Amino acid sequence: MNKYRPNYHISPKKGWINDPNGFVYFNNQFHVYAQHNPKDVCWGPMHWLHFVSEDLINWKQCEISLYPDQVYDCDLGCFSGSSIVYDNKIYALYTGVANGKQRQCLAISEDGYTYKKYEHNPIIDERHLPNGYLVSDFRDPKVFEINNKYYVLCVCRNENNYSSILLFESEDLINYRFVNVLKSFYDLKKGGMVECPEIIFKDGKCALIYSLQNPTTKGDLYQNSFVVGYQIGTLDVNKGIFTPIGPEREIDKGFDSYALQVIEKDNEFYSVSWMSSWGINYPSKKEGYAGQLSLIKKIIFDDDKLKYQFLENQNTKIIKGKLINDEATIKVNNVLIDFDKAHQTITISRKNMEDQIIDEDGVIIDSRTFHLSFNEEIKVEYHLDNSCLEISINDGDAFFSMINYYHYDDVNVVVNNLK
Repeated sequence: MNKYRPNYHISPKKGWINDPNGFVYFNNQFHVYAQHNPKDVCWGPMHWLHFVSEDLINWKQCEISLYPDQVYDCDLGCFSGSSIVYDNKIYALYTGVANGKQRQCLAISEDGYTYKKYEHNPIIDERHLPNGYLVSDFRDPKVFEINNKYYVLCVCRNENNYSSILLFESEDLINYRFVNVLKSFYDLKKGGMVECPEIIFKDGKCALIYSLQNPTTKGDLYQNSFVVGYQIGTLDVNKGIFTPIGPEREIDKGFDSYALQVIEKDNEFYSVSWMSSWGINYPSKKEGYAGQLSLIKKIIFDDDKLKYQFLENQNTKIIKGKLINDEATIKVNNVLIDFDKAHQTITISRKNMEDQIIDEDGVIIDSRTFHLSFNEEIKVEYHLDNSCLEISINDGDAFFSMINYYHYDDVNVVVNNLK
């Protein structure tokens, strides 16, 4: 019996998945790939496992699209990357890992299912790096196009043990030159790295999005060991200068969100992320799989913030009302959402799981409190999918993604102090 496997969140039929890769719309289908170990329910030599959808809600697992079978990717495999449609083909950039080096490689597909690796890989390597940056930690290419020129963001560790997002440019998606360092991260603990860069553009502004390993907690910000952060700003691609116009933020304050990827279609932004975390146990392993991706959600620009929005027909439930007193509680099965109007705080708790989620230090990860401005009007929209729970508060003012190992036959919702 599969107690935990979700129905709508992408998970592998067997084995391990982590970061979503190569999210793209091509030939009237949505394609997303995931880092995948087909031989075990733990991280291992990485492949790209393919999933396809017509509507962004219902997904079908296909075959593995990229294998670690070349001299430049045969050790640890085909790490994360992104895709772009060019000349009616998908150009997928990924990180090949071999011989202690991480280098950016190209694979091309005419159908989205099968790929041919470029014969002169790698296309971005140590020759392109500025002084002080290490090819041993150089990965996660994000490709995008502006005015018929192609740009790639990569992350890289500096020899002084900080890490940065680097910008490269190309005329043809084959030959690249380094432009500049866009943003550096100096306060990551335990040798952490910035990973999985992403960027989206709207009305002259952009959102520079990134995932952080072991960031330093700053008040409510970065309470997880692995988070998705972002900053609104402007980008001068010619000089490679990112100018922030807003503070660092998180789009998802839940326990389980990492490696965000975004595509733009019909002037809308659609996102997917890895809905899990590093360094934890995986009770789902007993069911033969580990890891799942989030629901696809829209991303909305709101001044210097980004907000998630569920898609229509995504089978969400809504609870709303006015606070009777200064406090209210909503309970969805074993998950508690506590509102404290006097202190303008919200607490999320997933205590009393049947299988606890424990990190590598032995800490049970089950509760979180953060500040959010709200009045007596409360709206909670959620999607519960076996072990996967995603929660939007007040139309995306706050959002939580979480794994919750709690088996239920019927959803039990209890609301206190709302009318």
